[in-house]
Amino acid sequence: MSRYCAVVRVVFAVAFLGGALIHIYFGLFSPHSYAPFADTALWPWLAELWWGFVMANIGWLSPAAAAFEVAVGLGLLARGCARRMAVLAALGFFAFILVLGYSWPADGWWEDFLKNRAGTLVMAAALAPLLRAPDRSRRA
Repeated sequence: MSRYCAVVRVVFAVAFLGGALIHIYFGLFSPHSYAPFADTALWPWLAELWWGFVMANIGWLSPAAAAFEVAVGLGLLARGCARRMAVLAALGFFAFILVLGYSWPADGWWEDFLKNRAGTLVMAAALAPLLRAPDRSRRA
């Protein structure tokens, strides 16, 4: 299990750190590209919140998302409590993405699930075992 945990931590750390770069790039050069996420939100109030608040404030929200992803990525590479907090933060992020979706257009609920939600469930399932894994970083 320790090898699995090490690989998963590194893979997700790289993914979150890369995600931070993506948020910086799109926030600076293509902020309108965040708009389609409202189209795949599971609840109408979330779509309205996306249009009314997120898109109106995308100039500071995309760097905030990037800072969050840097913190999670670095936390996954850390030890002890920071690592556990990073895993919890990543799982919370995945819960949010699960209800928001990835903005892929879909015809019907099944296609929407496959395009916008299934991958998030797989990633959360891959990351969740790290919560139970002992922290072996303090070897004597």
